Amino acid sequence: MKNWQIGLVLFFIVIAGAFVYFYLASLKSADTYEGTDLSGKAPDFRLMDQYGDLISLSDFKSKVVVLTFFDSQCQDVCPLTAAQLLQTYKKLDKSEASQVVFLAVNVNIQANAVTDVLFATRQWHLDEISNWHFLTGSAEVLKPIWSDYGVAVNPQSDGSILHTPGVFLIDGAGQERRYISTPYSEDENTESTLPLNELLVKHIHEIMEN
Repeated sequence: MKNWQIGLVLFFIVIAGAFVYFYLASLKSADTYEGTDLSGKAPDFRLMDQYGDLISLSDFKSKVVVLTFFDSQCQDVCPLTAAQLLQTYKKLDKSEASQVVFLAVNVNIQANAVTDVLFATRQWHLDEISNWHFLTGSAEVLKPIWSDYGVAVNPQSDGSILHTPGVFLIDGAGQERRYISTPYSEDENTESTLPLNELLVKHIHEIMEN
């Protein structure tokens, strides 16, 4: 075989290899968990935060809202989610962080005082987030909000509370954009699932750009 023929064969081998590489990469990308796309107006609410201030979702027009639901006395998933929220905040630059608000709605009606959500805020270091509000209220006020967002809340006999995990992203026009819930167990996690904080930063940037 002549040199030019050998070169041509090698050229096609390289092209074929590149095609396979990018094809497999696209498959991996397509299989990567990105959360669930949402649409429609985010239900508004008005609750008291950890400092006793009344806060409404509609107070934050033009800002991206990161909304989750926390048990103020949780000892497992909620603190882990809180750590992910704190990492999300720290990965945003100052300009971006000023355009993002982090909210949590309490799901524990047995520990729904302002002092309860303030204690959790400090224990989980969420007071390091400048725009953080842990919101609470009476059972009559909280339950309709859980329902509006499809959050199931099931108190257990041992005092713990099973509830829908995950985080909602709401844009500056008050529209629901995405719901993200990732596993925290290493056994459940896979290469196709990014950490929650990385997914949040990625989609916060996308919302800001659109």
